[in-house]
Amino acid sequence: MVRSMALRCVTTGYGPPAHEALATAVAQAKGGDPLAPVTVVVPNHYVGLAARRALGRRTHNGTRGIATVAFHTAYDLAERLGGAEMAAEGRRGVTMTVIAAAVRTVLRSDPGHFQGVETHPATERALTRAHRELSELGDGQLRALAAQSPRAADVVRIHQQVAADLEADFSNEQQLSRAAVAAVRADPYAVARQLGPMIVFLPQRITDSQAGLLRAVGEATDTTIVAGATGAEDADAAVVASVGRLGAELDAPARRGGRAGASATVEALSVSDADDEVRHAVRAVVDAARAGTPLGRCAIVYGVESPYVRLISDALDAAGIPRCGATSRTVETSLLGRSLLDMLALRDRGFSRRVVMAWLAGAPVSVRRPDPDAGEPDGEAGGDGPAARYRWQGVPSAAWEREARAARVESGIDSWRHRLTRYAEDCTAEADHHAADEEQAWRGDRHRRSAERSLELLSFVEQLHADLDPRPAPRTWAELAGWCQKLIQKYLGGRLRRSWPDEERQMAERVDRAVSRLGDLDGTDDEPSVAAFGRALRLELEGAAHRHGHLGAGVLVGPVDLALGVELDLAVVCGMAEGTFPARRNDDALLPDRERLVAGSDLPARAERPGDDHRALLAVVAAAGRSLLLHPRGDLRRAADRSPSRWLTEEAGEALEVPSFVAGLRRSGFPAHAQEYDTRCVLDWHDARTRTASGWSELAQIPGVRQRPELRRGIELRRARMSSRLTRFDGNLLAGDLRGTVVAHPAGGSETTSASRLEMWAGCPHAYFMRHVLRVEAIDDADDEHRISPLERGSLVHRILERWLAEAIDEGAVPAPGARWPESWRTHLLAVGEQECKRLAARGLVGRRLYWEHDRRQILADLVRFLDFDDEQRARYRSQPVAVELGFGMPHSASGPVRVEIGDGRSMSVRGSIDRVEATPHGGLLVVDYKTGSSRAFEKLGADDPTLGGHRLQLVLYDLAARSLLGIADTADGHGAYWFVSTKGQFSDVGYATNAARRQVLNAVNAIVDGVGDGLFPLHPDEPVWRPWVPCDYCDPDGMGTRDQWRDFQRKRDDPALARYLDLVDPGGERSEAAQSAEGAPR
Repeated sequence: MVRSMALRCVTTGYGPPAHEALATAVAQAKGGDPLAPVTVVVPNHYVGLAARRALGRRTHNGTRGIATVAFHTAYDLAERLGGAEMAAEGRRGVTMTVIAAAVRTVLRSDPGHFQGVETHPATERALTRAHRELSELGDGQLRALAAQSPRAADVVRIHQQVAADLEADFSNEQQLSRAAVAAVRADPYAVARQLGPMIVFLPQRITDSQAGLLRAVGEATDTTIVAGATGAEDADAAVVASVGRLGAELDAPARRGGRAGASATVEALSVSDADDEVRHAVRAVVDAARAGTPLGRCAIVYGVESPYVRLISDALDAAGIPRCGATSRTVETSLLGRSLLDMLALRDRGFSRRVVMAWLAGAPVSVRRPDPDAGEPDGEAGGDGPAARYRWQGVPSAAWEREARAARVESGIDSWRHRLTRYAEDCTAEADHHAADEEQAWRGDRHRRSAERSLELLSFVEQLHADLDPRPAPRTWAELAGWCQKLIQKYLGGRLRRSWPDEERQMAERVDRAVSRLGDLDGTDDEPSVAAFGRALRLELEGAAHRHGHLGAGVLVGPVDLALGVELDLAVVCGMAEGTFPARRNDDALLPDRERLVAGSDLPARAERPGDDHRALLAVVAAAGRSLLLHPRGDLRRAADRSPSRWLTEEAGEALEVPSFVAGLRRSGFPAHAQEYDTRCVLDWHDARTRTASGWSELAQIPGVRQRPELRRGIELRRARMSSRLTRFDGNLLAGDLRGTVVAHPAGGSETTSASRLEMWAGCPHAYFMRHVLRVEAIDDADDEHRISPLERGSLVHRILERWLAEAIDEGAVPAPGARWPESWRTHLLAVGEQECKRLAARGLVGRRLYWEHDRRQILADLVRFLDFDDEQRARYRSQPVAVELGFGMPHSASGPVRVEIGDGRSMSVRGSIDRVEATPHGGLLVVDYKTGSSRAFEKLGADDPTLGGHRLQLVLYDLAARSLLGIADTADGHGAYWFVSTKGQFSDVGYATNAARRQVLNAVNAIVDGVGDGLFPLHPDEPVWRPWVPCDYCDPDGMGTRDQWRDFQRKRDDPALARYLDLVDPGGERSEAAQSAEGAPR
């Protein structure tokens, strides 16, 4: 005969009152025997740990501490009582990964309503979650739910099929609870002796299976329920229901209303946004710590994870404050986790250059290379045998990225093979070409290194591609797990893992264990594949909860329910705005609330979740000595205004508004970290003085600034850039301002320059400085080029015309002046065009195939029109071509640089390549430069303005070079012309007589040479109007426009240092009289 056990319910407030009630219940359960066993059932492990510590701190009957009190969650209790039976049956606990595998199997056989999306990872995840929820329902509830809609019927069908497939080998929480109930009823006296009296502490939502277990234990031993109540009906509803499932009810006063506990102090602040909330939260923690509050008794909690978990974690770390609880770092986003998932996804993402190189840049990829310092095969020097002759090294991802871009790799392994191989061949050919020339040997070395790196990258990518597509393919999950472990060891492991931070190494071990667990899916999913393994691993890592630190070892951070049951001296609640607390709850796409209602309380509706949030909030506020509720008025991430949470108003009334970050910093008692200290010093200075020009100097004397060189330099920079003078921070670099960087003077003895380089300085001296002094180059992204680039198109046309005309000159087939090209050479030009187009396409420089077909036809059509244009020009000038691509000082040219006299006894060495030189009557010459773009920018070029503000210098400089190379007298007639040889340029020409324009052009060259020599490199952007392209990568590196840079340049136009530059590029521009008399400028 089973004796009747006592069941009583104690209603209490949260926080210290709850722990006092628990201590009393434990003392009563022990009955004066401190070693008598007692079992406390808690809603989660955090509550259990907090309760254990709270009991340990309390004194009872003159003694402190507790003994033989076990704290279990309901699942832990079920496992303790029923786990042996499950193990005896050979059944393991089911995991989300196992359920997902069973879901995949069912969907493959009969997707039903999910036809078409059955392989999508989101479908798999949603059905896996639904299975966990539906496992609590009985057959009658499932039938009622299935009758609601065809979709619901399919969800129920899939759930039932998954349960049937897993039943033989796995057990879920409900089955474990039923096994525990059976064990209790089989021998209640043994269970009573083992557990002792049971205390259910702060029950929250209790499922039907959990309630069944607790009732069964309650029949075997005395049971006390210590239930927390807030006094708010919506908040207590779930607790009332759970206590009712256990056969008890809350005390009437708490159910009618009225706070069961109250915080000593509740404050509310309204601040600008989430970032400012977190700043105030950290300041509150610092103030509490200064007042003697242990950090372990402080908490910063929130209603929704984004963006608070990351902001709070980063802010506390910046302040050097230890924390525990939630973290923005998860196993999935850990170094090894994300690197492995991204690696497994490379195949599905087309093995594109962008994706592969992004993975290499962000992952700890390492390869084993021969160690030149290792000992002989006997291993004496290496330390552990032959393996010591190798060492793990990271890959040169940045260098590989440059080579892959230069090779124009796109996607697919074939693109990697063909493009890198061809690029390496081109680089090797260039290196061989320069090998015999000592002056160009450095170019040869550079090309040879590029070839070596390209082949090294190709070898790596080919091996990686083969490893990610194993042959033969693994046929079991165990084989897939082994394959993945080898990938980790080969690419993401090695001995370099030893140097990772402790937290990363710990999470890497969890990733290793997750991979091993996937090997246990054999028999659950009978169609393993690499793709399915990747999805299963992502699901496994998503479900791997990660907590930072240990409770009590720092500020508790997490969702508000994480602090439920924890005694606190300070609780800061962030996000107290409608939409985040309570949060907006979207209806479940598979089982909306209107369908869930038929299943009763065993299938919670989304609409019930705000009640849970409200209860957690009230519990935390009641448990804390002081609570600070923070309301973000705005959301800078979404440009939206936010209303205060209804719960903030209920708890604290109207919030005190903090207008801005500055106002918040002023009202803070003590800065949270060094940055706030520095900012507060500046604010104090600002409040005490009027901001004047001399104030910048005083600002630099503030203690917090004076001790920080980087701040002093920042103040100096800001002061200089806000002035109307051209300073060194604006590109006015006098001697000594280059910090060791040497600017090569164009008119120096050893420096060789070019027309295009000088033109670049006239267009924007800053761009010249970046490109030719600092050697910073903008890198083209092949993935962004759907069509052939204008630069490649121009180079292609130049090569076609060069090759064709050179052959005609060599064969003496050039028509006489005024004669037309014969039909055979017209046909030959098209043949050369076709060949060069094919070569360029093979190098991957022509964009997408569809666009290229159109562009290729246009290029060939332009070649046909060029022949008529060429006939017209030769007839006009009575000229005949004598040279093409006449190079001087270029890597492949036969002639060295040409020395050009620029006046004032100075000369400079010039290199370049003249597209075409024609002989004209009476020993004259015509210098031609081909252009394939629009002629709009050249419309004003002519004898009156032969340089267009220093932007066009080629014709005269090339004229002088051609005379020197071909032995043509300086007095002979000369003419220079730009030929626009495309439909876009309307087959027009622009030019002038070079003899007459020579002095004017050389004056411009002198001004540019002096500007470079004087270190004048201001940033001179184009006027900020909308354009579908970026005119200058150096002026506008982020592509966001140059409005601010343009405004700064206009403010400094009157500086005398700019006078000669502006006289060159903007001779008609107005400048004030002050420009003539201004003195000095801050450098």
